[in-house]
Amino acid sequence: MRHKDGVSIVRVFSREHGTVGCLVREGVKGSRRSRNLYAPLSLLDLVGLRLIKDDLFKFDRAERMLAQDLTTGEIPRGALAMFLAEFILRTLDNGTPHCDLFDALWRTTHRIEHEPSIGRIHLSFLVESVVVTGLMPDAPHVAPGGFGRFNLANAEWESGPPMGEDYLSVAEAEHFLRIQGMNFDEVQAETLSHDARNLLVLQHVRYLQLHLSSPRPIRSWEVLSTVLAP
Repeated sequence: MRHKDGVSIVRVFSREHGTVGCLVREGVKGSRRSRNLYAPLSLLDLVGLRLIKDDLFKFDRAERMLAQDLTTGEIPRGALAMFLAEFILRTLDNGTPHCDLFDALWRTTHRIEHEPSIGRIHLSFLVESVVVTGLMPDAPHVAPGGFGRFNLANAEWESGPPMGEDYLSVAEAEHFLRIQGMNFDEVQAETLSHDARNLLVLQHVRYLQLHLSSPRPIRSWEVLSTVLAP
């Protein structure tokens, strides 16, 4: 976002400081790789990073840790990067480190660039996010007798019918709970339709936001769901 003439603020998810703002000069010139230096999920080493005030930083220079030519050059990979970047920015509080989540996103960003099949990378990351943030539900994977819904806000089975986005039906909840703790290869191997994958993604976003901050819409979701459509 624009800060003042010739200077903008880029939101950065850093391992040591969490989500912070960094001052950058506008109008980066040079090669295409340089122009995309601050594209969503660019993996960068910010040399000379230092605090100015509050959660605003500046740095001497940015060095790429990975070329990411496919991520910036292919629309589906770029849409994945945009979605996950927006999820992080809209889910985490500013200035709070989340080292394990940062490491998970770093691995996921490599997968966006290198994996031949990318249709479930975002779901795999969200499933891993539940684990690394310590939010694994301890509820039974099968609904106990007499319970008709799963409450995402408290991660518990409840009586009564599902109502609203915070409640899953029995079938939805059993699928949501069964996939918890799966690694990337296991998520890739799951038998999932396009619609089932999308539903699981939105359920995970809702669950994580309810427990880490508050629900906020992810504007890039519509674009991602369109470009990954079969």
